Amino acid sequence: MDTHLDFELEVTVHPDQGYRIAVIHAPAGEGAILARFPLAPERLAALLKDLRIALLRAGGRRRVMVTPEEALLQTLGQAFFDFLFPGEVGQLYRASRGMAAQQGQGLRLKLRLQAPELAALPWELLYDSRQGEHLALSTRTPLVRYLPVAHPPQPLLVQPPLQILVVVGHIPRDQTVDVAQERARMEAALAELRQRGLVALTWAQGQSWRELQRTLRQGPWHVVHFIGHGGFHQDRGEGAVLLADGQGQGRWFTATQFGRLLADQRALRLILLNACEGGRGSSQDVFASTGATLVRRGAPAVISMQHEISDQAALEFTRAFYEALADALPVDLAVTEARKAISLLAPDSVEWVTPVLHMRSPDGRLFELARAGHRRGLSWEAQARAGSAMAPVKVQALSGTFSGASLRTAPPLRQSARPTQPLLLELDWVAIPPGEFLMGSDPARDPKAKAEEQPQQSVFLPRFHMARTPVTNAQYKLFVDATHHRLPEHWINGAIPPGKEDHPVVYVSWYDALAFCEWAGVRLPEEPEWEKAARGEDGRLYPWGDGLPDRNRCNFNNNEGDTTPVTRYPAGASPYGLLDMAGNVLEWTGSLFLPYPYQRRFEHQDRRSEQPRVARGGAYPRHPDLVWHVRCAGRFPLEPGFRSPWVGFRVVLK
Repeated sequence: MDTHLDFELEVTVHPDQGYRIAVIHAPAGEGAILARFPLAPERLAALLKDLRIALLRAGGRRRVMVTPEEALLQTLGQAFFDFLFPGEVGQLYRASRGMAAQQGQGLRLKLRLQAPELAALPWELLYDSRQGEHLALSTRTPLVRYLPVAHPPQPLLVQPPLQILVVVGHIPRDQTVDVAQERARMEAALAELRQRGLVALTWAQGQSWRELQRTLRQGPWHVVHFIGHGGFHQDRGEGAVLLADGQGQGRWFTATQFGRLLADQRALRLILLNACEGGRGSSQDVFASTGATLVRRGAPAVISMQHEISDQAALEFTRAFYEALADALPVDLAVTEARKAISLLAPDSVEWVTPVLHMRSPDGRLFELARAGHRRGLSWEAQARAGSAMAPVKVQALSGTFSGASLRTAPPLRQSARPTQPLLLELDWVAIPPGEFLMGSDPARDPKAKAEEQPQQSVFLPRFHMARTPVTNAQYKLFVDATHHRLPEHWINGAIPPGKEDHPVVYVSWYDALAFCEWAGVRLPEEPEWEKAARGEDGRLYPWGDGLPDRNRCNFNNNEGDTTPVTRYPAGASPYGLLDMAGNVLEWTGSLFLPYPYQRRFEHQDRRSEQPRVARGGAYPRHPDLVWHVRCAGRFPLEPGFRSPWVGFRVVLK
């Protein structure tokens, strides 16, 4: 369970009034306001210059109560805070913090900076004068630069140790960098974690891109930790890192090229760039910085440095960050803990502001233990002491599918005498935006409306992600192979019927579907989630509109006589692009079959309740009323133990 609520803030350019600041998702609701940046360009430039000077001389001052550097950080941070949280937006922020506190949770601040000139600023300085603290220094208010540019990745299920591939970039001859000393320092910083079996370091041989390419093939890796030189090319408008070419000469690789080198690493979840200016952006491009570019190319999370950082601060960040990550903290909280460690190690230092976290993981959870009975919040070390039959999995640091086309989730393995690595489950997630929609039927519009679908009501749902298609036979087979769960009865000798790998799995009860979800780390959709994903917000009768169904839009009325591949009917897609929401197979939801108006009940997905569950979407067999059962609002009560050749399920991201 996530321990934080989200406060998602988007800043875009307004042609007349400066900027539009919009709360697009928050516990207290949504809202927007127009605002102008409070600092004049000359004043901002002067303060940023002072900040760079303070960072360069970090650690060289004697401690006083409030140093000039701290006053500078507070001045900049307060200006940034006043800009982001004016008027109604500020009220929503305060109310959301209060709601999170009442629930014993923190509030994750997700910044979506669509204005390039703002994306280049150090927002990690945000300072709340009422709290007397920088937001990024408290785990109650972690701050991330959130880039929702692709389907959100799920946590990778792994067994400790977390495998970290350390890459040392090219070191120019005129610079005296002792690589052996750097290695000794990093290994010393992580010595305790390595001794406890929580992390393992592998140092890539050589400094050239060809040697790195060969090393990557020896993975999988979970984290890539780069040590070296970074920069920003004004002429190319993009961040870059320095590697060696085939002749041992230095060559700058743009963030796009570096991302291409790391691409196709399925297990990679995190990139840490210990290189100066890896987090620096451009006033012309939101994605100009190295970190932002790598996230755009599919990395779930990238940590980079927006300024030079001292050896002492870098090593303390490394130690504290990996220790928190090994304790199963989300990456944003791990970064916060590391910032805090830098600020406490050298109280006169302002270097805690240097790291920048770009992230597209919705809750910051990059890794999960792949073992039965795993509970979130229990450290990997405690899990390892408890024992596991899982095989070690190395750690990489980019996205689930680095291309961003779909997500791969590594489900837990069956417990066996000969452990094997987890197989990869591919799920294609579709983001359903937050907002209201019409749930149920209006007899004035729909002559087929049934009593159990009324009254029609307006229901608000937050953002969620649903699988584009029902779970297929091939996907379900990964589950039964890993867990020895009961086979669908039409599978002969454990084999999928020939040619039906991409058909929806059937002969699965509600309990079977729930077991699959627990194994894969997903859940069944609630009834309103299913309906909104099927019909959108305009109250249409069918996924494609109000036009009657036909054999080009869905598999119904026995027109195929059997199930069909889940991607067979693109003409029948829902407004969000989901397929097979009408016909083919009925789909289990987590909801109890209860009268409208709909009310969320905590027992919906409780195994102990034997009341009928709601199935949705209609199915392929002939029905007396040819069109009634494939409407978006149609509801079907099924006993949870019911299995049938025309009942399957699809899933929602937890």
